Amino acid sequence: MRPAPFALHRPMTLADALAAVAAGAQPLAGGQSLLPAMRLRDAEPGALVDLAGVDALDGDIRSAGERIRIGAHVTHAALAADDAIRADQPWLADAAAQIGDVQVRNLGTVLGNVCWADPRANMAVALLASDATVIAAGADGTRGVIPLGEFFSGFRRHVLGQRLAVALELPRGAGARGCYLEFARQRQDLALVNVCAVAHANGLRIAVGGIDPTPVRLAAVETDGPGVLEDALAPARHSPVADQHGDAAYKLHLAAVLVRRALAAIGIDA
Repeated sequence: MRPAPFALHRPMTLADALAAVAAGAQPLAGGQSLLPAMRLRDAEPGALVDLAGVDALDGDIRSAGERIRIGAHVTHAALAADDAIRADQPWLADAAAQIGDVQVRNLGTVLGNVCWADPRANMAVALLASDATVIAAGADGTRGVIPLGEFFSGFRRHVLGQRLAVALELPRGAGARGCYLEFARQRQDLALVNVCAVAHANGLRIAVGGIDPTPVRLAAVETDGPGVLEDALAPARHSPVADQHGDAAYKLHLAAVLVRRALAAIGIDA
């Protein structure tokens, strides 16, 4: 199918991009999720704003003190290959390396994957477990910091509104141990369920995708340990993404298996 008609803006400055977003245009980064959805008429934006030429957005991964900054144009391939990420937070590199095929990884952006807000998106789950934040800018000149746990508002929905996400930030690993795992029907397919577990000096973070309309943290397991995993994944607590590949009980079982494997991989007896 062909996409529905749409207007295309190609700004060169951040101010012009923000003005287009404020007027209702949908941001276009790598386009590896949005464009296929448009061709299927699952998404029909009236206008797109192409961010490729915006001078203030970059494709850099930078460390400053105890923080890592991931620019808006950083691709999955760049994140997967970055030496600092592989040394400091290798689970992020692993999550990026499992996204789609070579073309998708070379064109798709990490921030775009997060902003697509699919609850099974690799980077959303891995970055949620890594305590990441989204840096957002508005046409009025304001900047905001949104914890990723507060960023998602529903299936493929987020809280940006008329703001534009311009970067991601997260704390450095500082000796943390992490593991990203997913289960998909076949290699390069969208995961049915995916998990990321990160153990750090202040405790444990576990994020799961595919069992609710948004990626979620298993706070009870983080606090009370793996002994409460079955209760934390009880069907009454979750609403797995509905599709033809498995019912709710199946996906919650997958989540429990993957969480146990991820915890075992970082040395936590599950």
